[in-house]
Amino acid sequence: METGINNILNKLTDSEGVLGVLIADEHGLCLGARGIAKASSAGFIASIAAHAKELTELKGDAVSKDDTPTISVEYGNNTILIRSEGNHTLAVWKS
Repeated sequence: METGINNILNKLTDSEGVLGVLIADEHGLCLGARGIAKASSAGFIASIAAHAKELTELKGDAVSKDDTPTISVEYGNNTILIRSEGNHTLAVWKS
């Protein structure tokens, strides 16, 4: 699994405009980080994704994979995209 995560992190980091990438588990444990992404932010990232998912569940419908929210946090000229898939949360810092 570690090799798969490293491959994903390296591939995303090499994408145009990507400044950093982080993958966290459902408990907020950092599984890997590259670029400007700090491992210490994994808990915050996982928490944001979990709270966003709870908000979508408040509407009363069953949440399907297509209903999984993608969170966009904008600051200055940069953006952090956060999305949870299964037991993992991915955050991508973009310029």
